[in-house]
Amino acid sequence: MLKTAKFGLISLSVLWMATGALAAPPQVQVIDNGWHFRMAPGDEALKAHPDMADWLKATVPGTTQSDLLALKKLPDPYVSDNEGKVQWVGLSDWQYQTEITVTEATLQRDHLDLIFEGLDTFAQVSVNGQKVLASDNMFRTWRVPVKGVLKTGANIITVDLASPLKTMKPLVADMPYVMPGAYDSVWGDEPLGRNSSTYVRKAGYHYGWDWGPRIVALGIWKPVKLEAWDDARLADFHVAQVHLDDQVAALEASFDIQSDTVQTVTVSADITAPDGTVQTVKQEVALFAGLNPISVPVQVKSPQRWWPVGYGKANLYTVKATVTQGADVIGQSTRKIGLRTTEIRREKDQWGKSFEIVINGVPVFAKGANLIPFDMIPTRVTASEQDRMLQSAVDANMNILRVWGGGTYQDDHVYDKADELGLMIWQDFMFGGAIIPYDRDFRESTRVEAVEQVKRLRNHPSIVIWAGNNEVQTDWENWGGGTADLKKSVSPEERDRTRHRHGSHVRSGLARCGRSECTRHTLLGVVAFHRL
Repeated sequence: MLKTAKFGLISLSVLWMATGALAAPPQVQVIDNGWHFRMAPGDEALKAHPDMADWLKATVPGTTQSDLLALKKLPDPYVSDNEGKVQWVGLSDWQYQTEITVTEATLQRDHLDLIFEGLDTFAQVSVNGQKVLASDNMFRTWRVPVKGVLKTGANIITVDLASPLKTMKPLVADMPYVMPGAYDSVWGDEPLGRNSSTYVRKAGYHYGWDWGPRIVALGIWKPVKLEAWDDARLADFHVAQVHLDDQVAALEASFDIQSDTVQTVTVSADITAPDGTVQTVKQEVALFAGLNPISVPVQVKSPQRWWPVGYGKANLYTVKATVTQGADVIGQSTRKIGLRTTEIRREKDQWGKSFEIVINGVPVFAKGANLIPFDMIPTRVTASEQDRMLQSAVDANMNILRVWGGGTYQDDHVYDKADELGLMIWQDFMFGGAIIPYDRDFRESTRVEAVEQVKRLRNHPSIVIWAGNNEVQTDWENWGGGTADLKKSVSPEERDRTRHRHGSHVRSGLARCGRSECTRHTLLGVVAFHRL
C-alpha cells in the first residue's frame, strides 16, 4: 500500500469544456496543484543527498531539475562549472505524488480518463496504489481509463520516474553493438561509444550537444488532466483543404467522434473569416459504436490566402466545431487555419536538383535559422519569451525557422504565433545526429508519436515542410567516428538492414496521416505537406 502523503488534501482547478446550462457536458479537472516530490525510496544517491528523502514542493508541469532550482537545492547549471554539479539528478530515480478529490457525481459519469500530455520519460503511474500506466516516450500523450480505480473523496496519484541513464545502461551493455549516438558523455556516467540516447524517445539535447550542456531532465513536463464524459466524445477535429483557387476554397471539416453506442448527433462548424464574417455548416449524423470519422464539406467564397511575411498578409480563419446530442453539447474544439498551397519544387539544374518552397504558386526566397530549444529545461520557458524569439526572427528579416530534430516538438503557442506572424516553419521529427535503432517496439512507439504530432500540428499554415530528422543520413553516409567503425564491424547484411529499416519509423506513421496531407517523402529526407 502507498502511504498518504503528509501534504494533505489538494483542491483542483476545474475547466468546463462547454458553455451554457447543459445537462452533462464533458468535464476536465486540470491536476496542476498540490504536487510534491522526493528521491525514490531506496535510491543509492540518498546517501549523498539525505535531504531528498523528504517530500518537497513540486510544480507540474515541470521537471525535477526546475523544482530543485526553485527550492535552491541545485546550483544554476549555466554558471561556472556547475554543469558537473547537477548530473546526479538525472542519475537518480524520483517520485511525484498528489491527492485529488473526486465527487460522487463525477464517478457516475460513463468514462473517467486520466491524461498525461507529456511524461519525461520512463514513468510508472499509479492511482490509489494500482498501476495504470507505464510510459517510455516523452513525445507522446498518454490517456488511460481510471473509472474502476477512483473512489469518492480523496485519491492519490503517484508517478515514479526512473533515471533514463540507469534504466538504459544494462540494456546497452548487453547489446552486441550499439548505434552511435550524437555525443559521448564527458562525466563518466556512460561508457564512451555506448551512450544510450539513441535508444530512448527523449530529447537528444538533454544528453549534451555542441551548443549546450548535458542536463538529463526528467519529470511531468506537460499538463495532467482528468476527463469525465458519457457515451460519446469529440476525439479530434481538423479542417482539410481539398481545393483552393481565387474563387473558392473547398474544405472538409473532419470530426473524429468516439461513441459507445449506435446513436444520432449533430455536428456543426462555424467559420469566421479574417474580416469577421461567419458562415455555418451543420449536419445530423448517425454514429456506430467505435471511432467515427465524419467529414462535412465546406466552401469558402473568395478565400483570403495566408502568405509568408513579406509576401502578403498572414490571413487566418477561425473554425469552431460543436457536437450536440439533443440539447447537450458533448464536444467543442476551435482551430485557426490558413488557406494556402505549398509545394517543394525539385527540378533538375546544372548542380543537380533545385529546392524551392512555393507558396500559393509563388517561389519564396527562404531566409531563416535553426530554432533550438529555448532552454535546457523546457518548462522554464514562458509564452512571452517564445513570442519575443519569434518576433526577433521577423525583425531580422527572416521568414522561416527550422524546429530542429534534436530538441522537442514545440508548444502549440509557438506555432500559433508563427501562424499569426506569417513565419514559415520547417518541422523536423525528433531524431538528430544518431543512427536510429530498428527494433519493433521502438518503431511502434515512433509510429504512434508521428501520428499524434502530425494530428496535433496539421492545422497550422506556418508548417510548410516536415523533415525526417537532423543529419541522420549525413551521419551514415559521410561521417567518421563511431558510424564508420560500425559499418566496418558488422556484416553487409546488417549494414543494409540498418540503413533501410531505420528510415521506416517516421514513414510508417505518416502513411496513416491522410490522403490530402502527405504528398511525398524520401528515405530520411524531406516530407512535404500540402497543408490544409
